[in-house]
Amino acid sequence: IKIGIVGAGIQGVSNALFLQKKGVHVTIFDRDNPGAQAASYGNAGHFSPYAVLQFNRPDILYDVPKMLFSSYGPLALKWNYLPKMIKWFYHYFKNCNQESMLHTAKNMHQILSLSNDAYEEIFQEINTDGLVEKKGIIYIWTNKNLKSRKLEIKVRNELGIEQKLLTQKEVLDLEPNLQPVFDAGVIYEGAMHARDPHGILKK
Repeated sequence: IKIGIVGAGIQGVSNALFLQKKGVHVTIFDRDNPGAQAASYGNAGHFSPYAVLQFNRPDILYDVPKMLFSSYGPLALKWNYLPKMIKWFYHYFKNCNQESMLHTAKNMHQILSLSNDAYEEIFQEINTDGLVEKKGIIYIWTNKNLKSRKLEIKVRNELGIEQKLLTQKEVLDLEPNLQPVFDAGVIYEGAMHARDPHGILKK
């Protein structure tokens, strides 16, 4: 069997390694050499098996207008491109409901629940000293967006994802350098992050 993989980022390289282990002949296609400063360079580097909720959440719809018209918002849109996106918007809004959200979350969980073990298998074969930290990841929020956070916590509980709710004081005990401008948080103790995603890719 011969397989071609497009993209020499972390996903392409990881998939190629696992296929090679199974005796498959793999060719990676990329415009740059593996490890080039492209998609896997300089990103947040989270290993996030808890990230099962995607953007087809009904609560997101209420935030979209605010995001679009805020100069500090995380969402931007080229208005002259809007006519070409009408069909995409139609399908997005059609799938932005409770049933579709739960369907996506369930299937994402099936994939992501295997991801940490898969990375651990790779990390046993390379030296990741100073590259990976296994200290968990904390999310914090204010009560202003509490409804969305409660939805996330509920869905993750139903899927059996390990999470621990924290009061403001408990968060500050763990991260004393944070300003107390938040109300509560949650820690995913099984999560890890890369101190140098690019370094891992090169390894």
